Amino acid sequence: MKRRLMLALSVLAVIMFTGCYKDVISPGQDPNAPPQDVSFSGDLQPIFSDNCTNAGCHDAIPSHKPSLVPANSYNALISGGYVNTSVPTNSIIYNEVKSGAMPPTGALKQSEIQIILDWIRNGAPNN
Repeated sequence: MKRRLMLALSVLAVIMFTGCYKDVISPGQDPNAPPQDVSFSGDLQPIFSDNCTNAGCHDAIPSHKPSLVPANSYNALISGGYVNTSVPTNSIIYNEVKSGAMPPTGALKQSEIQIILDWIRNGAPNN
């Protein structure tokens, strides 16, 4: 009787401990998590300057719209329809970088893509 009870408790303990897991998601890596605070000038513009304006594609007189130089980028994105604050994941700029289509020199880091999405999710402020 004691043996059966000990066996049953052991089986129960094994089931309980193997059925539990911890899902680890790094901060800024879950597109459904609350958005991070993002600064357009401090966080997004450096991404654009490093990856989009250097090749002459999205510079002051861009061969491809929008112009992403500091003086033009915010207005070009907002007025050009590249940002959808109602459904952020439908934003053109987000989908272009998420798909890897832009920049053509190589995909952005996941953390940079998340920054773009979080900025849009925060209402795309000019900050």
